[in-house]
Amino acid sequence: MADIFSGLNISFNLFSGRLAIISVIIIAVGFLIILLLFINCITARRSGGQGIGLIQKIFILLISLLFITTGSAMLMAAMHLQAYKAFTHKEMVGIIDARKTKGLDYDIFLRFTPVEKGIKAEDKIYKIKGDQWAIGGDILKFEDWLNFIGIHTGYKTTRIHGRYLKAADENIKAHTAYDINGGTDAIWLYLYENSSSFPFVKAVYGNSVYAFPSDNDIYGVYVTTSGYSIEKMKDMKGD
Repeated sequence: MADIFSGLNISFNLFSGRLAIISVIIIAVGFLIILLLFINCITARRSGGQGIGLIQKIFILLISLLFITTGSAMLMAAMHLQAYKAFTHKEMVGIIDARKTKGLDYDIFLRFTPVEKGIKAEDKIYKIKGDQWAIGGDILKFEDWLNFIGIHTGYKTTRIHGRYLKAADENIKAHTAYDINGGTDAIWLYLYENSSSFPFVKAVYGNSVYAFPSDNDIYGVYVTTSGYSIEKMKDMKGD
């Protein structure tokens, strides 16, 4: 991740698949064979010679077409694979273990493990009031074609908070919210206010995901091309 984008957490995975490179080489070889065959025919005509025979020309032409069609098929497969990888891209940003409490002045005991570039940081503990826990932050969404070439959604995880299931409870009961990573900073505020001024930026917005606490489940927190998402993680729950 380039330093200039470190505050925005923009990841780069530019399209450089080996299959695509090999495909282009095969196609180029096919066209090169056709070019050499054409040069041979022109040279033979100008010199008054016969050049290579008709059967050999047909054989060489078929070989070149085989190279081109095979390379084209491989390139199409590579493009489809790249599209799948681009639009299903997700980056883990944390792990949450949240449990319901009883008889305490808070409702949820939450352990959050930040994850950056696949490396876990030190656990952080949060005591939350509410029926559910929630995590979210700021999202910088680029045009879809940038996702395709490997420039992915920018983000900053900024808050963990509680959420009540009923709107009436939201209006009257106590809330808890914690800023993380310094909250929404000046850079992000500028992006919110001026997103339409930047080329290739589709939208700047905030979003969050939420779930009930559980003694049986741990959740991985991810950023996808659209924003935050969570998934249950298997075989990680322990007492």
